[in-house]
Amino acid sequence: MLIKIKKVDLICIIILIIFTNRLIHAESVNINSASTYIDNDIFYLDSSSEFYLSKEAYKALRQGISFEIHTDFQLLIKRKWFWNKIIFEKKIIHKLEHKPLTENFLITNMNTGIVNYYKNLGTAINAISKISKMKLFKRSKLQKNTNYLARIRLHLDIDSLPSPLRPRAYFSSDWNISSQWYKWEI
Repeated sequence: MLIKIKKVDLICIIILIIFTNRLIHAESVNINSASTYIDNDIFYLDSSSEFYLSKEAYKALRQGISFEIHTDFQLLIKRKWFWNKIIFEKKIIHKLEHKPLTENFLITNMNTGIVNYYKNLGTAINAISKISKMKLFKRSKLQKNTNYLARIRLHLDIDSLPSPLRPRAYFSSDWNISSQWYKWEI
């Protein structure tokens, strides 16, 4: 018995399989906590998360491929009948590299230019995963009687990978290293 499948149906099935593979991949980043607080009329952010590299990503890192890990923070106005409106965004970009000669892991904060060396990958990733007293915005940015939502996420930026690696990374769950948005009200 032969089943006739149209080209369009076959393409749809292939696309569905590819994207389902990315969605069922277990989270490799988990944000444990995040909060904002006020000090001298300025809002600050504290956050703690767990970040894991897949075997393929770890192998690439050991072979000299550097990664950019992005931490995205957004402040939104909560609205009932429309999508929430983003009123403030801040992105922290960390570049993670392995130095084979010294067996050190190097983290460069691309926002500040500060460079730190670590003896092992665990302590390097731990440094990226923790945020303490990050300056966000002045209290005057917020309006009274308005509901606000803050959210944060961490992810490996696939676009920062070398060009030959990107196509494979886009369609492989091994490179889908990302958290869900962690949300809280302000």
